[in-house]
Amino acid sequence: MNSTIVLEEEQELARCEAEVLELERKLAEAREAPRKIVEEWKERENTMPPFERLGELRRILDHENGIASRREARNLQLAQNKSVLLILGLVAATAALIAWGFRLMDGM
Repeated sequence: MNSTIVLEEEQELARCEAEVLELERKLAEAREAPRKIVEEWKERENTMPPFERLGELRRILDHENGIASRREARNLQLAQNKSVLLILGLVAATAALIAWGFRLMDGM
């Protein structure tokens, strides 16, 4: 009977030692996690984006940095002028329709 108790205690001790080793391994992995995250972040930052996005990213960066060519500024000004002319034309057409409607009402 005494030897079975010793055998059970040795098995329990072996399980406890295995559990301690597993917990130490998990602790070591947890300590490495921040370093791995930083390495993955650096790798993502250093990886080039797909070629089709390079032009788009360059344009966005140039715009964010305030670098615009004279041609881009001129195109923007022309687009705004066209928009203003269109708005003025629509306002004039609306005013003409209202005036025409008043004339029709006066004639009745």
